[in-house]
Amino acid sequence: MTLAADARGIVRAALAAVDPARAVRGALRTRREGISLPGGRRVPLGPGASVHLLALGKAAGAMTDAAVAVLGPRFAGGMAVIREGSPAPQVAVEVLRGEHPVPGPGSERAARSLLAYASRVPASDAVLFLISGGGSAIAEAPAPGLRGRDLARATEVLLRSGAPIQAMNVVRRHLSAIKGGRLAGACTAGSIATLAISDVVGDAPEDIASGPTVADPTTYAEALTTARRLGFHAALPARVRRHLKAGSRGRRPETIKPGDPRLARGSFAVIASNRTAATAAVGEARRRGYRTELLTVCMTGETRDIGRLFGELLAERARAGPRPACLVAGGETTVTITGRAGRGGRNQEFVLAAAGPLRGLPAVRLLSVGTDGIDGPTDAAGGWVDGRTVDRAARRKVDLAAALATHSSYDALRAMGGRIRTGPTGTNVTDLHLGLAGAPVTRRDRGRSSPPRGAASSRRRRS
Repeated sequence: MTLAADARGIVRAALAAVDPARAVRGALRTRREGISLPGGRRVPLGPGASVHLLALGKAAGAMTDAAVAVLGPRFAGGMAVIREGSPAPQVAVEVLRGEHPVPGPGSERAARSLLAYASRVPASDAVLFLISGGGSAIAEAPAPGLRGRDLARATEVLLRSGAPIQAMNVVRRHLSAIKGGRLAGACTAGSIATLAISDVVGDAPEDIASGPTVADPTTYAEALTTARRLGFHAALPARVRRHLKAGSRGRRPETIKPGDPRLARGSFAVIASNRTAATAAVGEARRRGYRTELLTVCMTGETRDIGRLFGELLAERARAGPRPACLVAGGETTVTITGRAGRGGRNQEFVLAAAGPLRGLPAVRLLSVGTDGIDGPTDAAGGWVDGRTVDRAARRKVDLAAALATHSSYDALRAMGGRIRTGPTGTNVTDLHLGLAGAPVTRRDRGRSSPPRGAASSRRRRS
């Protein structure tokens, strides 16, 4: 085995753990009196009542197929909104496609179609919402008084701002006709429930796809303050600025708030997240004989800074001793773009920033991937570096410092053979960072090198 082969196997195990169909099948059960969800939640169904499915996000296709298989004759129909290029469901539902990461005309058609479908479900039936990453853009319609191009431009500003996703979503929820609980609020079914695959750090329901089926604890005033505090208010379209200001003065209807009776009939469950993937990665690395640490599943911050820190931590483990070590982390770092930018994504930038601390180390490999298989506006899922990357770059006349400064990680990694390309995976639970150090363990030696059960943990938290 090689470090590269072990890294691929660990990533495969992580992605398998957050397979959307697997997650839905594990979470959803049918009963004679209704359907049951994780945590003892139940959706009651009377005699002859049916379940409608409304799915949106990058995993909508697989989630829909799995849910229909579980529901059987209870299934009454539905709609799935997917990203262009993502796998479509195979069952008989209406399929719509929206743009990502910036909403477009397809996104608006999809959002208005979801609202229309939800508003005509019989009160005797139930709606099961299937929500996954990417839904903030894939299904989106402007709030009254705004236009589609206002949303598109505002999204571009947000993406370039370097703002944390939670801050971005405070603003997005207040520009939308479907987010902040408004999709569930429009639903006329007697019971509603949501199964979600989380693509946000912390798994807050209001941040997953900007919370179309849950209450929004934030206000217009907070959205306006956030835009000003983080410095992107002036870059927003004038109509968006006026909209936020009017809302902060009570002249626009607020998003749906906690305690609203329209949401009292609903329940919500996260069925897969970054922690699910990271935990599976840890298990697979340990199975392969690596001394493994789960650093965090809430990794945030400026990508270049966090990538370098991760590289330094891996370098420490590589120098600590002969036994192979593995570091795992998950989360979503931020690339702040100033001026013109080249091609790249946060995972590719992450590994370029980590290359310096690893220089000269003989047996290390560090990779970072977006679990959706898409890193920024590129065809790469992420990238990898090792102890020879800096010297390889010099030989191939790749200026790593310039690539980082201009956010041109894609072209730099392509020149060095360091891109990772998987194609869309059909799921999305933010990013996975993986570092391996030391000689790979042979199959024969794995049993001897695995730590005994109950062994004392190191000073760092292990998982």
